[in-house]
Amino acid sequence: MRRTALATLVLSGVLVTAGLLFPTWAEELDTPQWVETRKALFQDRPIQEDADAVVQLEVPLRPDDAAAVPVLIKIKSPQSRERVVKDLYVVIDRNPEPLAGVFHLGQVSGGVEIQSRLRVETHSPMRAIAETTDGKLYMTTKLVRAAGGCAAPPVMITAPPNLGQIQVRTQEKPTLNEPNWAQLIVIHPNHTGFQRHPLTMLPISAHYVTDVTVTYDNKAVLTAKTTIAMSEDPDFRFYFTPTGPGTLRVEVKDSRGQSWSKSMDVAVAAK
Repeated sequence: MRRTALATLVLSGVLVTAGLLFPTWAEELDTPQWVETRKALFQDRPIQEDADAVVQLEVPLRPDDAAAVPVLIKIKSPQSRERVVKDLYVVIDRNPEPLAGVFHLGQVSGGVEIQSRLRVETHSPMRAIAETTDGKLYMTTKLVRAAGGCAAPPVMITAPPNLGQIQVRTQEKPTLNEPNWAQLIVIHPNHTGFQRHPLTMLPISAHYVTDVTVTYDNKAVLTAKTTIAMSEDPDFRFYFTPTGPGTLRVEVKDSRGQSWSKSMDVAVAAK
C-alpha cells in the first residue's frame, strides 16, 4: 500500500511538473503581447477564433530559417458582392513589433491567397485575421518555433546599388475575368534595427519597406503596410482579376522616404 501511495505521489508530481514546464496550447496562445495588440487594432470588437473556414494560415512549425519563414494565407470563404474579405492582418505576438503587416485587398484583387516570407524572433503564435466588408473579424492561429529572425546577421550590410529594384512576373497566360497569380520582389536589405554588423558589432540602423501598392489599370489590387517583420528582399505572391488587357503597376516606399515603381503590360486571354 505504501509503495502504491508513493508511486501515485511521484506520478502526480511528474504530471504537475510537466504542466509547469510545458504550457498547454491555450496557454501558449494567451500572450500579453496579443492582448495589447488586439486592443490597439480592434478595440473590443469580437473576433471569431479557429476560423479556418474563412481564413487559413500555413506556416511551418519549425522553419529552417527564422529570418525567412514562408507564410501562406488563404481566403476560404466564398467571395460575393455582399460579403468579401477586404483586409488581412498578420500578427507575430513575440516579435519586437508584433504587427507584421496589413494587407488591403482592392476591387480587382483575385482574393484567393497571399504568400510571403517573414521574420520570427522567438517561439510565438502567428495570427492571420481577416476582416470582411460587413465588419466581422475572423482569426486563425499557428505556433512557430524559431529563434533570432529579427536579429539575424544580414546578407546586405549596406544598401546595394540596385536598392529598390522591383521584379514583377505573372503566370504565363493570364486569363480574363479569373484570378491570376502575380509575384513581386523588391531588392532591399530590410534592416530591422536589431541587427549588428558582423565585424564591428555596431548596431545597424533600421531601414525597411513600409508600403507596397499594386494596381491594374489604375484599379486597386493590393495595398500592404509592412514592418520590420518582412524578410530581406521582400517578396509577395498574390492574385489579381483582369477585365481586359492592361498595366500592372507596383509602387514601393521605405522607412527613409525613398520610393520606386515598376509597370508591366499584361496581355490576357479569354477562358
